[in-house]
Amino acid sequence: MSAPTVETTAHRLVAEAFLAPAGAGPDGAPGEPVKLPKVPGFVESSFSPLVRAVVARCLAGVTGGEPLGTEGARTALVLATTFGDAATADLGSKLLAAGQVANPLLFYQSVPTTILGVVARDFGITGPTMCFSARHDLRGEALDLVDLLLADGEVDQVLLVAADLGADVRARRVAGELAPLPLAESDTAVAFLFRRADPAAETTHSVVDGTQRPEFGALAGLVELYAAAVDHRNAAGDRILTVPLATAWGPRRLDVLLGDETGGVEEP
Repeated sequence: MSAPTVETTAHRLVAEAFLAPAGAGPDGAPGEPVKLPKVPGFVESSFSPLVRAVVARCLAGVTGGEPLGTEGARTALVLATTFGDAATADLGSKLLAAGQVANPLLFYQSVPTTILGVVARDFGITGPTMCFSARHDLRGEALDLVDLLLADGEVDQVLLVAADLGADVRARRVAGELAPLPLAESDTAVAFLFRRADPAAETTHSVVDGTQRPEFGALAGLVELYAAAVDHRNAAGDRILTVPLATAWGPRRLDVLLGDETGGVEEP
């Protein structure tokens, strides 16, 4: 009996970025610490500066730091996170427990969506914007959403951002009491700019299974995808990364194409 056909979708990865301010590299090796630029209107936590900075890195080679222009209207912006801005949540809770006046800048639910508004404003993104959290398989949920947005036909590209802070007491307690959640050792963010593409012809693909970077917690699979993309851009040969996904509709795969828009490949 032949093996069942696994549904395949394909997207072109235009740009990618990784940022771990403490200095950890995507391969786990130590690097130089990075000081995040401040974002006006956000206080105490590094979550919002982390999101803003990784987007700037991702789009630097695409726009040169300028807004997207006409492409912005057909660009979707997605933020994926497990714990969100836990630092702001902790500080707000402590002030509340101490009977102090609530600071509107510390309203937990407003931070992730507000920093997306700042990113959208700064880079001229006027397409759909959304933020979500997932207890299991953040990479799979995020790439499923990219699939959905690009299949809808209303957008031509998706800027996917994933960010989590290093696990604090709150995150560790949640992981211990509610579910065995993967915890990041330090603040980490990745960003990817995907565009719609046709599935590639059958050829040898490099599989990115998402199990090699446990120190990055729920972002491990996306960090591994970033590292694989960088390695393949800098090497000759195969430029297609295959990401196996387990979804509510069964197993399928995503082919990530690293070539140019006409189907060729970029020169290293």
